[in-house]
Amino acid sequence: MARPRRELLALRRLTLSPGATAEVEFWDVALGGPRLERGPYELLVGASSEDVRLRRTVRLDGSAAAPRPVVRRGLEGADFDEQSGIAIVDRARAAGDAVTPAHGGTGELVFRSCDFGPGVTGLSARVSGEGVLEIALDGGRVLASLCLRTPTAGPYAYTALRAAFAAEGVHDVRIRLRGPLRLAHVGFSG
Repeated sequence: MARPRRELLALRRLTLSPGATAEVEFWDVALGGPRLERGPYELLVGASSEDVRLRRTVRLDGSAAAPRPVVRRGLEGADFDEQSGIAIVDRARAAGDAVTPAHGGTGELVFRSCDFGPGVTGLSARVSGEGVLEIALDGGRVLASLCLRTPTAGPYAYTALRAAFAAEGVHDVRIRLRGPLRLAHVGFSG
């Protein structure tokens, strides 16, 4: 899997005495849990990205990336691999994340390497607000379009939209959102 040249994985102020150690965890949004990809990592420590005071390359053991198990887990809106024109918003007053097009316009999410197994025949999206959600595979044509015409009672009043959707095997999933629509989750069945 291609990695960016430099990636901010966590921002946490950590003070260690000489010789002390600390443990960090890498979260994999595709699996919904911790996973460390094997390979070399360059660790930079400093006051900022421009003020690096210590640099060390380490080789870590880990596991290879695996396709997203979308039949079992679905897709959490905020667990995308790439986005364009998307804002992360609160899913509920107390906790959780959802996504919406920035400024109520149009935005796109990309979820890489999604495993539909032997096949699915339907999808369900948990949304609030109003607008249109379109789903395509591998940059192809739109396979499902769901429209929430009547606004929900508020940003935290989610409803389920359903549509026929056929897919099998491993594909990249592209989700386009139009309008002030919040997306919490997309599930697949069949």
